[in-house]
Amino acid sequence: MSPLATIVLACSLVASAYQVAQLHAAHRFFRRARRASRGRAQHRPPVTILKPLKGAGLDLERNLESFCRQDYDAPVQIVFGVNDPDDAAVDIVRRIRRRFPHVDMALSVGDEPGANRKVANLVHMMRAAKHDVLVLSDADIRVRPDYLRTMVAPLADAGVGLTTCLYRGRGWFGLPSVIESLLINTDFIPMVMMAQWVQRFRYAYGASIAFRREALADIGGFGSIADHLADDYELGRRIADAGWQLVLLPYVVETILDSTTVGDVWRHQLRWGRTYRVCQPVGWFFSIVTHAMAWGLLAVLVTRGALLGWAALAAALACRVGSLRGIMRQLRERETPRHLWMVPLKDLGFTAVWIMSWLGRDVVWSGQRLRVERDGRMVSITPPAPAPATPEPYLGATPQAHA
Repeated sequence: MSPLATIVLACSLVASAYQVAQLHAAHRFFRRARRASRGRAQHRPPVTILKPLKGAGLDLERNLESFCRQDYDAPVQIVFGVNDPDDAAVDIVRRIRRRFPHVDMALSVGDEPGANRKVANLVHMMRAAKHDVLVLSDADIRVRPDYLRTMVAPLADAGVGLTTCLYRGRGWFGLPSVIESLLINTDFIPMVMMAQWVQRFRYAYGASIAFRREALADIGGFGSIADHLADDYELGRRIADAGWQLVLLPYVVETILDSTTVGDVWRHQLRWGRTYRVCQPVGWFFSIVTHAMAWGLLAVLVTRGALLGWAALAAALACRVGSLRGIMRQLRERETPRHLWMVPLKDLGFTAVWIMSWLGRDVVWSGQRLRVERDGRMVSITPPAPAPATPEPYLGATPQAHA
């Protein structure tokens, strides 16, 4: 056997073993996290939900409605924010305000500096925020009625500055969105499970974050991360560095994926891969050894179709799919297992994303091309959309006030 074949077979063995380890890590995480959540106080402080928006999106109205149906017996304010008063999301906010007149809502419109337009949006939204506990989530997130109670409960501990949770993709708009849901559910979630096992938790996931206003002030507010691509990672890392404890909850929200073409999926995943590479370059580099399908296929090629190579591929496939089935059971996820037959080909695509993540620094986000610097800051390559004619931010108690 050649040295190359030996190396590839060894990597395939490691990748297969890693898949089994991910299943153990998931079981360990959910067992410990659910045990810890049973003893938490019924903490119900007043909450401001921050929802930065851009465009109508797919199913945005239903996503936002889910935040208006919270089972939470304390004051809740929702602040919607856009950069442009003519944004299509404004009409959706108006409709929601009419449908839920009992919910305290504000619409903030403003144009603040920052390459990360979502964070620039948050800067002016904070001027409308009333409460000291803040909950931030992306526009494509949909939640259950127990969401606020779950996210806020750990903040009863005075040392906890931030909570975050897992998210799963929902691909309801064609094959590209199904593929992207698999990339989230079968790559991101298992990766999080392993990270919980081997390192201290010190980051957040933008799908859903709850944090104290005091913790945000300790890191200089949203303006301090307005030029960073990985705003959720920076928010969590900086709050942890300021001495606050972070908690990852055994709770799962849904991201309603809007990819309608394979090109959309590729751009989203390449941006994610280059973001991860900037945030954790060493970990991202060595993650290639976990790509079971790629190493299994290489094993067949370097052994020239020998039985040992095919055995390595079969072991990789069995460990990968078996591990994912177990993790999906832990998540109580029913849709993803129906699409696991697509995982081998999807995994090879993910390996292509890993390779391309090292071959450039440009990303496309909301129609704008940006270059990511080594420190995670972004520099615009193409100019952003023109600013609104009125540069002063507008703050209103309800969307109707802006109409």
